Amino acid sequence: MIKDYALHFPPVLITEEQQTLHKAVHDFVNREIIPIRERLEDEGDLQQKVRKLLVDIGLQRLSMPKEYGGEGIRGTLLNALICEELSRGDVGIAVSLMCTGWAWKPAISGNIKAVLDRFMPDFCGDKVQIGCFAMTEPGGPHGGGGCDIENAVYRGTKLRTTARFEGDECVVNGSKLWATNSGIADLYCIACTVDPKLGEDGIVLAYVPKKWPGLTVGPDEKKCGLKTDHNCPVYFDDLRIPGEWSIGPGGKAAELFWAQLPGVSSGAMATGIMQGIMETVLEYTGQRIVADKPIREHGGPAETLADLAMETELARTWYLTTAYMCDHPEIYGPKKGFLAARMNMARITSEKAVRCAEKAIQLMGSYGYVREYHVEKYWRDSLMITLWKGGTRLSRHNVCRAYYDLEI
Repeated sequence: MIKDYALHFPPVLITEEQQTLHKAVHDFVNREIIPIRERLEDEGDLQQKVRKLLVDIGLQRLSMPKEYGGEGIRGTLLNALICEELSRGDVGIAVSLMCTGWAWKPAISGNIKAVLDRFMPDFCGDKVQIGCFAMTEPGGPHGGGGCDIENAVYRGTKLRTTARFEGDECVVNGSKLWATNSGIADLYCIACTVDPKLGEDGIVLAYVPKKWPGLTVGPDEKKCGLKTDHNCPVYFDDLRIPGEWSIGPGGKAAELFWAQLPGVSSGAMATGIMQGIMETVLEYTGQRIVADKPIREHGGPAETLADLAMETELARTWYLTTAYMCDHPEIYGPKKGFLAARMNMARITSEKAVRCAEKAIQLMGSYGYVREYHVEKYWRDSLMITLWKGGTRLSRHNVCRAYYDLEI
């Protein structure tokens, strides 16, 4: 049970249905993830067990269309609440689940019947099914890293994975890096182009099932943190899929591609990390005795704890209000301009999660640096949130674009 729930999650923003689902996920994390989170990084079988439990409680099919067996419950705010709770336990598990929905978003939003009819029923069943949205590419003389592909200034001209259409087939060639769930996904959504010179008019989104001829993957990246989020190189060598499994070129594909980029979930994940840090360090500093009294009874540490609490609540308030605005376009308009800026601001809170982890480690001394107390893992995991989707510096550029014409 979350103490003082209404003070942390105001009912004026959150419906009763959302509260019920949120509290259920909170209890699930306490029961199933917190006790084993130290082992999750090292044990792939345990990760799969947690994913199966997420299926069992209905999270895999929660946002999937009802006509295919899903619950059809969608919304930015509910998604963010789930992100925060799962990230409190293990942010990599949260990323993996959310990126399955991210891969499906273009097909659902665009109502791509051929893709939905062929693959959606499996994702609404009782088995673990994983999706991957593959966007970032290897760099080179032309650029091509995530910060270029995701930078709206370039309008898709930095994509180098190609799609060409031959008869009723779409042929994909190229490679991707750093995509969440790569190597373990059952279905990939690939961002590619018929010609980089065409910019947005050339963008294609192609859906590819695992083990499809022409699809190969490399070894997992050996990362500092976020180890339950699997990333590996993905290669496409004259990969042929039915043309009806693709969207584009241009038009709807470009619109759906850019709709993938703004979001609130990164801010919610950072908040979940900060909440986990706060819970851990409060317990430790209440038990550890220094100079004849608990650490948190000393002035300096008490001030630091107050800072951690304030940063956590500020981050939560920001993502909750921004997510609420996203769910009410009839009041706040589309996810453009200042609302898009707010969404980017929410993601920049990941930097606060890094700083909160560092402060907590200082309060805990050497024990903050060992795996047993989990704070070092929160620190390692929070760093990655500052890097994806082009990094928080690109987010700052996007914030500025709501206020003036910035061409970078």
